[in-house]
Amino acid sequence: MDRLPEDERSAISLAYAWATRVMVIAAEMVAPGLLGLWIDQKLGTLVVFALAGFALGITVAIMHLVRMTKSNTDSNLPIEKKPPGT
Repeated sequence: MDRLPEDERSAISLAYAWATRVMVIAAEMVAPGLLGLWIDQKLGTLVVFALAGFALGITVAIMHLVRMTKSNTDSNLPIEKKPPGT
């Protein structure tokens, strides 16, 4: 069984790609909570929307992490070779 060809990008390119992924996931966690905090201030509520926003952000970020790790795992699977003549 053959493996997929190795990634030929430079080390700095891979580092930037991972840094971007980490920043996007961090933004997905924090942005909804900050938006909820802003809504709480406008409406005069305690922390109802902030908690809901952070809960939504964490949920979305975890889903994104699972999807990202699944696609990374799938790309590392061996390539199945079919026998000739089938």
